[in-house]
Amino acid sequence: MDRFVVRTPREQARGECSVSVKSVGASKQSTIHSLPGVVVIEEIKRMKAKLKLPNQSKPVMLECLKELGKKIPPRHVLVDTKIGHIVNKLKKHPDEDISRQAKRVYIKWRAFFEEHVDKPQIEVKCDKKAENMRLRGKTYLSEALGLEREHELVEAIEREAFFTNKRLISPAYRRSMRNFVFKLRNSEELKTSVLAGDLTVEDFVKQYKKS
Repeated sequence: MDRFVVRTPREQARGECSVSVKSVGASKQSTIHSLPGVVVIEEIKRMKAKLKLPNQSKPVMLECLKELGKKIPPRHVLVDTKIGHIVNKLKKHPDEDISRQAKRVYIKWRAFFEEHVDKPQIEVKCDKKAENMRLRGKTYLSEALGLEREHELVEAIEREAFFTNKRLISPAYRRSMRNFVFKLRNSEELKTSVLAGDLTVEDFVKQYKKS
């Protein structure tokens, strides 16, 4: 099946996520992210980063699972991101509400694949230029936190920052990342609070992001 990328020159210049289309329908690009058949890979990875945090709050976990339940990731996305493994593991979570919600997502995904094996889907993912710029941001952030670049906390903060900037490598995103690094390097109290989970990823990004 044909595959192409929908990306305007303006999006290319600003590092916006592109639309990788495996099947072309009649849907307009302006509403493409809201369609059930569209899987924004960045969002899948963002939810994964949140769910992997060991001290993540119950409300955030439930919200992530509800959002995941709205989409049907292609099989290769489930494998590549390991989000299927995480959801499956959460089915045994000690909190009944979380385990129940995880089971709902798992059952919905399984039922879809059993009934629509060959149904095409649309994936939205970032281009190489945007990914390289984000990788540099995570490197600086990991150094400020004293963690590995692949650590789930580094991943969660960067993805939350990217999300709040409308999935754009915009001046606001870059200013926000620089401010995160500056604040963490110059405040041991703030760094400790973020590492301990006393200040959540969402609140940290909201408090120190730049416009």
